[in-house]
Amino acid sequence: MRKIVIHSALAEMRALIRGMLSDIEALFVPIASREELFRACRAVKYDLVLTDDVEMLLHDRAAVTKIRGIESLPQIFVLSHNLSEEGAVALLDAGVNQIIALPVAPERLYGKVSAPYSDLV
Repeated sequence: MRKIVIHSALAEMRALIRGMLSDIEALFVPIASREELFRACRAVKYDLVLTDDVEMLLHDRAAVTKIRGIESLPQIFVLSHNLSEEGAVALLDAGVNQIIALPVAPERLYGKVSAPYSDLV
């Protein structure tokens, strides 16, 4: 079974994302803080991290390593309302796998998250 982290400081955002993905069979782990995210990713190997914390990934160059270690997993998908082209390029350069513009259609998010890992690399 896939293990997916939903990371956001906003409880409403975590609930919204979880609701849009309710038909996916996976273990969903809601996480509110950066520290909790890094701690959880050190303890368990996750398949996917969904986060809206653009600032963490733009300003902490070690954030991707703290999430992944030296592995290629978890995939990291960033959800953002207003990301500049420069910001998007910086996130991709940092190792983020996908950037998903908000608002996102539930079907689109579902399609991206339910795609097999091999389709994403």
